[in-house]
Amino acid sequence: MSDDQDFENKVKLVINGNDIELNKFTDDIIKETILGLLKAIKTSEYGVDEVKNVEISIDNE
Repeated sequence: MSDDQDFENKVKLVINGNDIELNKFTDDIIKETILGLLKAIKTSEYGVDEVKNVEISIDNE
């Protein structure tokens, strides 16, 4: 049985109102990249000791 068959998305990607379906690889890459970047930010200064949920919105206009 492949890992992809039991895969549950951790990342939701919506572009211009369109849900973009992610496979396990792209889900993992996006999640781990963003979590890695957040480690460089001193989030504890903002009262965040553990990252459980992240929302990012990018206005590219």
